[in-house]
Amino acid sequence: MIAIVGSGITGLTAAWVLKKFKDVTLFEKYPEIGMAAFGAKQIVNGVEVEFDIPFRTIKRDYYPTLFQIYDKAGIQTRAVDYSFRVESNEEAIFGFRSHQLFGIPFGVPTMDSFVSSKGRRIFSDLLKFYANAKEDWKRENPSISILDFLIKYGYSREFIYDFLLPTFALVNTCKTETVGAYPAETIIGYHSRGYSYTPQETASFGTRDIVNRLTTGLDNLQLNAGIQKIYKKAGKTIIQFANQEKEFEHVILSTQANQAKDLLGEGFDLEKEILNEFRYESSDVVLHTDESYFSNPSVSLVFKIRNTYDKPEVTLDLGRIIPELKGKKIFQTWNPHKLPKESDTLKLAKFERPVMDERTAKAIGRIATLHSNPECNLWLCGSYSLYGIPLLEAGAKSGLLVASKLTNQSIDDLIQH
Repeated sequence: MIAIVGSGITGLTAAWVLKKFKDVTLFEKYPEIGMAAFGAKQIVNGVEVEFDIPFRTIKRDYYPTLFQIYDKAGIQTRAVDYSFRVESNEEAIFGFRSHQLFGIPFGVPTMDSFVSSKGRRIFSDLLKFYANAKEDWKRENPSISILDFLIKYGYSREFIYDFLLPTFALVNTCKTETVGAYPAETIIGYHSRGYSYTPQETASFGTRDIVNRLTTGLDNLQLNAGIQKIYKKAGKTIIQFANQEKEFEHVILSTQANQAKDLLGEGFDLEKEILNEFRYESSDVVLHTDESYFSNPSVSLVFKIRNTYDKPEVTLDLGRIIPELKGKKIFQTWNPHKLPKESDTLKLAKFERPVMDERTAKAIGRIATLHSNPECNLWLCGSYSLYGIPLLEAGAKSGLLVASKLTNQSIDDLIQH
C-alpha cells in the first residue's frame, strides 16, 4: 500500500499514474484538493465563475511533461492573450503582444519598446540573450549566478533590473534580488529555445477540471487527513493520525520541503537535514475589482517595477482572458505594493515558493542519492526537488520520477499506460 501525502500537482500526478498499478491512498490536509484549495467562486453576470488563484498558464515548449499528462488525461487547454507591458517607476518602457495570423501564433514588441530608450536597450539585449547566452554559459563556471553572468557579459541595467530579473521574480514568486542569485543555468535553460514563440495556454475548464480528471478512478482520497507525524519503527514507515497509526509500504511526501520536514519524526533525521536546506519566500495574490491597478486596457498583464519595493507588482486583467467574464473588470495582482480597498477585494491568498540556488542544488543531489537506495520507502518530491524551472513542470515530473522507480517503468510508459 502506498500513501501519497499532499495533493498539489506532484501528488495528483503520482496518484494518477500509480493507481493503475498499486493500492494508493492520497492524503490532503485541507477540505479541498490541494491544487484547487485556494480558488474563489464568484457570481458574475448571474453565472458562477471559479477563479484559479494563482491563475496558471503553461507553454508547450517549457512544460512538455505536463502537456503529456494533460493530453493523456483529456484535460483540454486553450491559448490565452498574455500581452504585457512593463512600467518602471510609472514609465512605460517595454511590452509584448500576442497575435495570430492564419491560425499561427506569434508575438511582437509594443511601440513602448522602441519609443523609450530603456525599451530599446531591453529589446536589443533580449535579442543578444537569445542569440548568445547558451553558448556563453558553456564557457563559465556551472555555478555562476544569473546576475554575475549578465554583468560579466555586458547586459544593460535596464535589461537586468527592469526586465529579466522582475520577469523571473513573477515566474518564481520571489524577490527580484533572490532571482539574481539563481544559477544562470536555470534561467538560460528556460530560454534555450531562443526566438521560437509558443502561446501561453490555460486549462479550458480551470483547475477544477484538472483535479477531477487526475483523481478519476482513485478510490482512496482522504481530505482533512490530520496527519500528525511520519516516522520509522523497526524498519517500517508509519503515519500517525489523530486517533490511529497506519503502516505503509511506501510513503510519497509531495508537500513543500518546509512542510515535509515538520511532518517527519523518528528515523528520518537525514531526510529532515536535507529538507532543511530548501528555503522559501512568500507572496500575496489578491483577486479584486480595483481598476486603478491596471492602466492599459490593450494588454493583459502589467508589470510595475518601483525602486522602493523588492518585488514587481504584476496585475492580470482576467476579463480579457476568461470568456465567461465577457470583459468584466476583475483582476488578479501578485505582490501588490498596496492592498485594494476591502470593498474591492474578492479574495487574498498567500503562497510560498522554493528558492533555487547553489545550496539547494546540492540538496537536490542528495535527494537523488536517497532515492537510489534500494531500501528507500520514503520519497521526497515536489517542485523543489528538481533542478530548474518552471515549478509546475518540475512538480509533475518529480512525481513521475518516483512513480517510475516504484513501478520499474519509464516515464513515457507510465503516462501512456
